[in-house]
Amino acid sequence: MKFRCNTKDIATAVGAASKIVNAHTTVPILSNVLLAADGDVIRVRATDLEVTLEQAFPAEVGDPGSVTVPAKLFSGYLGNLPPGTLELSGTPTRASVKWERSNYDFHALPADEYPPLPSAQKGTSFAIDAKRFREGVAATIFAASSEEARGAVLMGTLMELAGDRLTMVATDGYRLAKWEATLARPPDGGATAKFIVPSRALAEAARNLGGTELVEVTALGPSGNQLSFATANASIVVRLVDGQYPNYGQVIPAQFDRSLRINTGALIAGLRRAELVAGDRASMVKINVANQQLIITANSDTTGNAYEELEVEQSGEDLAIAFNARYLVDILNHIDAPQILMEFLGPLSPAAIRPGDDVEGIAQMYVLMPLRQ
Repeated sequence: MKFRCNTKDIATAVGAASKIVNAHTTVPILSNVLLAADGDVIRVRATDLEVTLEQAFPAEVGDPGSVTVPAKLFSGYLGNLPPGTLELSGTPTRASVKWERSNYDFHALPADEYPPLPSAQKGTSFAIDAKRFREGVAATIFAASSEEARGAVLMGTLMELAGDRLTMVATDGYRLAKWEATLARPPDGGATAKFIVPSRALAEAARNLGGTELVEVTALGPSGNQLSFATANASIVVRLVDGQYPNYGQVIPAQFDRSLRINTGALIAGLRRAELVAGDRASMVKINVANQQLIITANSDTTGNAYEELEVEQSGEDLAIAFNARYLVDILNHIDAPQILMEFLGPLSPAAIRPGDDVEGIAQMYVLMPLRQ
């Protein structure tokens, strides 16, 4: 194969692909990225067999063909090239790069050993605004579990289709994030479906596909066990988690009897200061709501005492409740609103946190379990 291309185009594509590669793989070919030249396009692909990323960019193709090169090494080299044009020629065992007066040869592996693209058999398909998709992923995946011991299901994020709405849910058993939005194109016939997507894969999809207008999402394979996220020039195919997602609806109280509205920034700042004093693994802070005021306290035998007083709009009876400050701040950091609404049903029931004002077409809610005082 042989082609000429812009250094920025190839550096961007290979850099994104290299992040998919598993640095600890024991299969040599999976340490490489595949470059395939055909027509006037170069396609760069990387896979760890669970997630497959492919990106395309324009080029002057002299000889069509394919070559694989070490992902991290080649990405590092390209990232250090100034803007310009490079020429790459490849064989089954070598990739040679010319840029101005420099020449590099990289050891390659035969392209025909590279894993093929996942199944092209298509099932349920829908489209979502790319900006909304990126926002939804950011608003949910942080709440998924990061502990393998808790199982792959809780390390994933649920994508649930119902009519023209997409709901994304993530939970680690202590906190729950739920985000819902209207689709740009619903599935045919308003189909319903549920997919458990590894949260890491969703993060990659949002990072690589969020800059366009629409993201097309399609179930692949005879049993629909893969999900494709695609734009005009890039796609990510993900192997779905096999399992039953917890019934998250049971965690959310059907109704609340107390609520408060408070400035988001002021609450975050107060919680962060109090957490410094709390200092233990649970990061426990106590919250007392009474007389239109919210009082945050934290106590530690080694660091001292914290007291923060904030103005709130209170509805319902007074309340004393405790939370993990780190978890609560994490939630608040993912709400882009000047005020938040917190709803309660007693000191031992889960609390709900939402933006103070609704955004058209989007519903966002978090549920946080309290700590026993």
